[in-house]
Amino acid sequence: MNDRIKFSGHTMGAPQWDIYQIIKEFKKIGYDGIEVRVAADGQINSETITDAECRKIRAAADKEGMEFSCLVSYYQNFVNLEMRDSVIKNLKRVAEIAHILHCPLIRVYGGVEPFSTAIPVEIKDAKGKKQTVIGGGTWFCDCWSRTVSGIREVAKYAATLGVGVAVETHVGSITMSIRDTVRLIQDINMENVGILFDYAWVELAGVESGAQAVYAAAPYIVHCHVKDWTLEQRFPIKKKSCLMGKGTVRWAETLTALKEVGYTGYISDEYEKYWYPKELPSTEEGMGHNLNFVKSFVLGETKKATQKAAAKPAAKKAAKPAAKKVAKKK
Repeated sequence: MNDRIKFSGHTMGAPQWDIYQIIKEFKKIGYDGIEVRVAADGQINSETITDAECRKIRAAADKEGMEFSCLVSYYQNFVNLEMRDSVIKNLKRVAEIAHILHCPLIRVYGGVEPFSTAIPVEIKDAKGKKQTVIGGGTWFCDCWSRTVSGIREVAKYAATLGVGVAVETHVGSITMSIRDTVRLIQDINMENVGILFDYAWVELAGVESGAQAVYAAAPYIVHCHVKDWTLEQRFPIKKKSCLMGKGTVRWAETLTALKEVGYTGYISDEYEKYWYPKELPSTEEGMGHNLNFVKSFVLGETKKATQKAAAKPAAKKAAKPAAKKVAKKK
């Protein structure tokens, strides 16, 4: 684990550049490292890239004094038994790439929601009339246990490479809240598994918010995402992506709390230019703004996140040892 907070840019903020240009441009913006989108249309495609190309990328980053903070792939479904083996195999390959790049973490989704496994079923009503309903699916307990065992298998392999697994708090998974993410990590019970703290989604989940979320997650956080949006409607979700500090996410309180608990990992700007190319300013302008905004809270002098939250002292004390424990196998 780092001995200070570092800052990385997520490559979804620069879909127009390849990984080599990103290494140079992100350094100009002021980042310490790079978080790489790993996908067929990302800067790294884990299913086609060779070890030799990985070493070439690492050499380019070393030349510029840049690190890789996390590899972000999209393999998610541990529940569907026809997909499960492929998901685990591909995530192990991502861990191998991370090892070559000297990248300490890979992002893993907390599985899929049980209802997402449901399928349309045609039935007949009492009068014999056909109608389509949503049926099938997977029981929550099965969804949970398959996700736990799947991530554990990936984590065991990643540990042999010195790579950690960061389970993200994210919509569409069973780990959107801190409550559920902590429980999942405790059930996985691996030293190299921690939380990728994507606070914007935690807030939207509605279980914890602001400093409360940070204090609850602190002993397990190994990586952080930041992004902002204006929330217009919660159900169904309707939001508009924007620059940090311009939206409705409670970042001032949350970033201040991260500083208070002594977090020393990477904070990564998940600038959503890939998803919203027309809504957001240029990569240089937007990511430059976001970096300065985040630094103003976690490096500058700020007010206490809250004067309440009785759990704060315990969380602050536990955060550093837990983070180091996770990092031992990186």
